[in-house]
Order: sequence, then C-alpha cells, then structure tokens
Amino acid sequence: MEQVKKFRAEVVKDHNGERDVLRIVTRTLDEKELVFFLKRAWKSHKKDGMASLLRHGVVWSISRREWENCRALESAGLKTAELAAYGEECSALWEEFSFILTEAIRDQPTIEEFLRGCRDAVVRRRTFDALAREIKRMHDAGLATPDLFTRHIFVDLTQAVPQFRFIDMARMDHAIKISRRLRVRDLAALNITSPLRFVTARERVRFLKVYAGTADKEFVQSIRQRTKYLLKRSKFQDFLTEGRSRAS
Repeated sequence: MEQVKKFRAEVVKDHNGERDVLRIVTRTLDEKELVFFLKRAWKSHKKDGMASLLRHGVVWSISRREWENCRALESAGLKTAELAAYGEECSALWEEFSFILTEAIRDQPTIEEFLRGCRDAVVRRRTFDALAREIKRMHDAGLATPDLFTRHIFVDLTQAVPQFRFIDMARMDHAIKISRRLRVRDLAALNITSPLRFVTARERVRFLKVYAGTADKEFVQSIRQRTKYLLKRSKFQDFLTEGRSRAS
C-alpha cells in the first residue's frame, strides 16, 4: 500500500487532492505495450463509510465498491474495463485510503466520441439499438447507476453487433427489480450527456422505443422532466450548446 501511495506516473486527473488518476505504460514479457489506469482515493466522505457499514456489516471503500459493481456487471453478461487489482485501508467507521487498477480500453471510442464523430446513419442506428438493448439488460439484471454518462461507455464497432464496456461504476444500485424511477434517472443521465447538436430527436425516440419495446409517452415525459432538473447543474450545460449537428 505504501508503494501504491508513493507511485508516480502520468497524471490524468487530480481532483483537488481527494482523488487522482494515473496512466501507467508498461510492457509484457514479449514486449507488447500494456496500459493501466490507477485510481487512488485519498479522502472519503464519512457518511459513505457509515452507509457501507450499515449495508455490508463492514466498511467498503469506494474502490472496493467499484470493483464489486464491475464484477456484478460482468456476472450479468456486460463488459467493463479489465480488472487488475484493488486495495483499501479502512477504519472501523470509514475509509482511509484505497485504489483500483484497471487495464486501459484500447482502440475503442466512448459513446461521447462516437456521437461527435460518426455521421453514418446506418452505423448510428445499429449502435444506438444495441446500446438500448444493453442498458435494458443491465436494468433487467437488477443493476442501475446514476453515472450512466456517454463518456463512461466505450463501443467496439468491429463486431457485427456493437459491443460495449462500462467504466467508473463506483455508484450502483442493486435490486431484485429496478424501479421505473431508477430507469428514468439512468436514461436521463445518458440523454443529458448526449448534446442536442449531436443526436436528433428522432434518434432519441427510437432509442427509447427499442429500450422499452413501445412508445410510452409517460415514460418519455418522465425522462424529459428529469433532464430539465439536471440542467440546473452547470456541468450539464453543454447539452444545450448550439453548433452544427453531426447527426445524419
């Protein structure tokens, strides 16, 4: 743990000393390049420690939660970044320090990048349809996350049916049945991180039809209301930013 704390590499993100993300480039024995991301949590919220204590009987760090959530996704047939290791130091009531190490996802764009760069209507439709089915599979498996952002989903377009990988899954709800409210929350998060200038209204409606299996006006309205609520936060203002649309 002390070596992990002292380790130095390319800094990808530094969240005001509370968390950081390092990019590590190394090589296998046969000289193939291997890239990892090391996420370290230096500070935690005491309320999170208490919440995990009540839920699990012991304190789980944010890194362990992400690790276990990724394993749950994998058990449900969904893919994540390849897991390498995690470690944690926890007191009786809260987390002191933790880390998670994952292999980098190579040669695949995020959905955020895909929206900005792909103008092929056929490829877009095939990708959106596959993503709608993938998220439905996640929800039907009893898993939901408020961090279902387009930058957290990678897409592999080399397969006949697009394949997806999810990252940054530290926050996740586990239930026998995911409620309508949580489904709306997740889909609104995906919607608001898909700027209007990059995704047409027709594409959004088709996505929800594929997800829900029908055109549910009440469901659409609920997502719209949740999106309006999220727009109060400055970090989501890019949703409304004007610019030339790349959607076909």
